[in-house]
Amino acid sequence: MSAYPSVETADALEAIELFVERGWTDGLPVIPPTEAAVAEFLAVAGLDPDEVVLNIPTTHRRVTVRLAAINAVMAGCLPGYFPVILAALRGWADDRWGSGDPAMFYASNTSTGGGGQLLIVNGPIRDALEINSGVNVYGPGRRANATIGRAMRLIQINAAGFVPGQVDNASQGHPGKYSFCIAENEEDSPWEPLHVECGFGPGESTVTTVSARSPEPVENRMSNTAEGILYTIADTMSRLGAMVNSVGGTVKVVVMGPEHANTIAGHGWTKQDVKRFLAEHNRRSLADLARVGMTEVPEEYTVTVDGVRYARGCRGPEDVLLVVAGGYNAGVSSVITNWAYAPPLGEYIITPIATERG
Repeated sequence: MSAYPSVETADALEAIELFVERGWTDGLPVIPPTEAAVAEFLAVAGLDPDEVVLNIPTTHRRVTVRLAAINAVMAGCLPGYFPVILAALRGWADDRWGSGDPAMFYASNTSTGGGGQLLIVNGPIRDALEINSGVNVYGPGRRANATIGRAMRLIQINAAGFVPGQVDNASQGHPGKYSFCIAENEEDSPWEPLHVECGFGPGESTVTTVSARSPEPVENRMSNTAEGILYTIADTMSRLGAMVNSVGGTVKVVVMGPEHANTIAGHGWTKQDVKRFLAEHNRRSLADLARVGMTEVPEEYTVTVDGVRYARGCRGPEDVLLVVAGGYNAGVSSVITNWAYAPPLGEYIITPIATERG
């Protein structure tokens, strides 16, 4: 794909099989990227097709607008989805990613830890593209969610060179490495959405990129108090299997169901109150960590509460990326941990989506 190889055949099924045989897919059949189809995406972009939007020094690869368009077609996207994909690529290319170390984007996607690239879409473009933010938000049923996320994975494989088993050495991976794209349920949220919290206007559209493991369900249909729900979420954030890889602090994505969010807000809690509580309680005792082999924790990563020493899993509220998503039909939320160990790794980037080109 990096040299724009071509397949000439009049038979679409033959083309699909050739792409699979040549390793240009994620294992699933793809849409053949005809010149006409790719041209539609390039027209939407309004950019030089050879413009480099992402440079990967470690694999000596460059992702151009044209390569991104080819893979978006292959993923089954509609042309209107392309601005989201380009914005996400610019998020991946942002110098702040992994504290400005370009190698960190590579590491986050090829590590044995198995991080995928979660996209969170905010703003009016959610409705325009019908990106799911409600019931079954991680699941099947919406073309936009499925194909935008899939396009990002195909770009990693075909354009960036993150080939599974060769460069991508995830020990187990997770289904989000096929496709991992959601929108925030701004309508059912009692708080300001993520992009507004980060300084964008309500009428702007953005996409947030973060290296992420799989969602872990948090069920609490019993508690009617803010503390009861939040202790449940903090406990999932602080499980031993997550803490041994995040002592000191990494970004935790908390995707809170609307029912939980509105119960908490109904008790007068602001979004910042929630983030402070979760950051404070994302901790595990040093004794617990020692039982599973983690016997050395730097002093600066610890805190003493009621005479007990704990290792911190968050540096502060800034490490809690809180969004509201899912259906208003059950007391269910989820926690998504980061692949990284200790700061300054594990950042997230929010990027505006350019829907009009000058």
